[in-house]
Amino acid sequence: NGPCYLNDTLVFKYAPPNESTFPHSVYLLPDFWSFQNCDLKRARKIGEVTSGGGQGFEFVLKRWQPYYFACGEHKGIHCKDGLMKFAVWPLIRWYH
Repeated sequence: NGPCYLNDTLVFKYAPPNESTFPHSVYLLPDFWSFQNCDLKRARKIGEVTSGGGQGFEFVLKRWQPYYFACGEHKGIHCKDGLMKFAVWPLIRWYH
């Protein structure tokens, strides 16, 4: 849910894998091209398949730049289907 601001914390929550759920992970992609094409070659895994359970895990938007996230399990099938990928460009708060 947006908007997101510089230094906001994103919380990633997803079910850990079991017999009835597909495993998920979270990758941070380096650029728009990688995001658009779901190319995970230069992406950095920031969330393991077990990281999203319970309270999930946090990621802080520390820089004023675009952030590209995608599920990377099974060679990025959810990303390629357009189901589990999103981009965030944090806004700057101009007030104190």
